[in-house]
Amino acid sequence: MPLPFTFDHFYKYDEIVSYLNEAVRQFPDFASLESIGKSYEGRDIWCLTVTNHATGPHSEKPAMYIDGNIHAGEVTGSHVVLYTIKQLLETYGSDPQVTHLLDTHTFYILPRVNPDGAELYLTTPTMLRSSVRPYPDEEEKDGLRAEDMDGDGHILQMRVVDETGPWKVSDKDPRLMVLRAPDDMGGTYYRIYPEGKIYGDLDQVPMKVAPSKYGLDINRNFPANWVLSQGGAGPYPLSEPETRAMAEFILKHPNISVLQAYHTSGGVIYRAFCNKPDDKMNPQDLALFKTIGLRGEEITTYKCIPASHGGLGAVRAGIFIDWVYEHRGIIGYTTELWDMMGRAGADKKKERRDKTPADIEEEQLKLLKWQDEALDGKGFVNWTPFEHPQLGKVEIGGWLPKTVRQNAPPGKMLEEECVKNYKFGNVHALCTPLVRLTRAASEKLGEGVYRVTTVVRNEGYLATYGTQAALQTKSVKPVKLTISFGEGGAGAAQGDAADTAAGGEIIMGKAEEEIGHLDGRAAAQAGWYGPSGATNHEKKVQWVVKAPAGSKVTVKAISERGGTATSVVTLG
Repeated sequence: MPLPFTFDHFYKYDEIVSYLNEAVRQFPDFASLESIGKSYEGRDIWCLTVTNHATGPHSEKPAMYIDGNIHAGEVTGSHVVLYTIKQLLETYGSDPQVTHLLDTHTFYILPRVNPDGAELYLTTPTMLRSSVRPYPDEEEKDGLRAEDMDGDGHILQMRVVDETGPWKVSDKDPRLMVLRAPDDMGGTYYRIYPEGKIYGDLDQVPMKVAPSKYGLDINRNFPANWVLSQGGAGPYPLSEPETRAMAEFILKHPNISVLQAYHTSGGVIYRAFCNKPDDKMNPQDLALFKTIGLRGEEITTYKCIPASHGGLGAVRAGIFIDWVYEHRGIIGYTTELWDMMGRAGADKKKERRDKTPADIEEEQLKLLKWQDEALDGKGFVNWTPFEHPQLGKVEIGGWLPKTVRQNAPPGKMLEEECVKNYKFGNVHALCTPLVRLTRAASEKLGEGVYRVTTVVRNEGYLATYGTQAALQTKSVKPVKLTISFGEGGAGAAQGDAADTAAGGEIIMGKAEEEIGHLDGRAAAQAGWYGPSGATNHEKKVQWVVKAPAGSKVTVKAISERGGTATSVVTLG
């Protein structure tokens, strides 16, 4: 039976929990559910672990971490994550790529890491950035507070006639407000405010828009580059229960080497760094980010760029993808889903600060034309007269913020976002290291004495350490080889010259030995080892053991990020 999933609305918290439980009920051999912690208001933050349990424990396979909806209103992200769960579970056995991934990999999937904020966003007209915890002030400030004044369920904009106002109605479309030219005189001009109500002094001059009481941004609360002056950063790194739960989960799962966080909007795939230019990153790691990101561009049509815009745009501190890269060496992307500008054919190449008023007007006209055609005009609320209890005659209107500007409109467009980003997610998951044992065999050297040989190799794209940042921070242990007697892999006691265990004795070699790291295919493709393409992706390991003919010897290769591989050799 297919998992109950639709594209006609965004899921509230109880719907997500029900969906996750149904996934476990229908696919117990592939899915398990756990809470990684509690939100500010006490809701569980759920993680669904997806892998084929029959092919090994989730912790012994290379893993991808996926999450959505760290920001309250970015609920398209949760939908992409839920769609990913559905496709992985339902297409195992029919889709070769998915079958390979679930047999050999693990997915840790968190559909909604900010359940409090999303619930407020989906059940009230309120707009908020992130956490529901009042910050930095417990009490709301006086001024114009955003509220749904006309009772239509939305908080839009109010335009108020003011002869000193900086806005006027476009002569190309009466819905569009454009900036007044420096020499404009004699017309009707406006000030534009959020739809809302004035608190405090009703005769304040000038009228101030009160800051939102929801000032936290939990994607500015991670330890990498954290600074108190960053807007929304919180009082200290990981001060919020949601970010602490995420960080602790990452630290408890060293098999994670790739990561995807879904946000909205803008149609862009962000990568590290978030606060400095590309030339500050290790060039090998930068090549990895760019190469994987290029596949994302091809699949999603989104551009992959550094979150700092190459050091020319916004600088952001305390960001999740910077923390997982700089502190853990994980290749992570933040995909900003939903590209309304791109769909409307607007120019996305220029930064907004570089656009003239005429450029902006043309852009907005294209957006209005697009929504007229693609959404039957239902994405924009025409300016409507309203008698405001404090301001008198105003007009309320503007873009529907939640289902058009910020998120993909439910229906076909939401489905399209889910499909293409799910495909990129699978490609990203295939980039992990993947350790294998090959050519495991024994050779008789004398009566009851055998040489055991195996080759351990990395068949994945990334090296077993993942990135140079991981090497620098020593966040990933080297590959380890063990040998033991018996088919179950019971450990052998270690000694200086010889190791013994039930059923045999190790004469040469160690029962447990670190062999360093193994390169992935990325090294050869980047030419890091010269034109010959020679890479250190495999290593031959040998032991001499003493045991009766027919004895079983178990060899294991253990890589934190490349998984665990096991081979059983029969002596003689």
